[in-house]
Amino acid sequence: MLYAVILHSLTGAVAGSLFRVPTLLLILTVVLAESAWLVVRGVEGAAMWGLANIASIQVAYFGGICLRLFLEQAGYRLPPVDVRS
Repeated sequence: MLYAVILHSLTGAVAGSLFRVPTLLLILTVVLAESAWLVVRGVEGAAMWGLANIASIQVAYFGGICLRLFLEQAGYRLPPVDVRS
């Protein structure tokens, strides 16, 4: 289950650095479904690991947002193009 937390953290970091909030909500919905499935299957400690996965995704998403802002401030991303008409 620790591997799941690590993979969910990486998913959150990538989502935070590349995508917006609707993607985070989709990922959280999938993780909640995973947790519910494990609880139904009777896996011991599934609820605790589910909460840990959700928390790790949210913390990593915030970290990804901070990384994106840092890279933009450092000049590694170009600003959006303005179309002149």
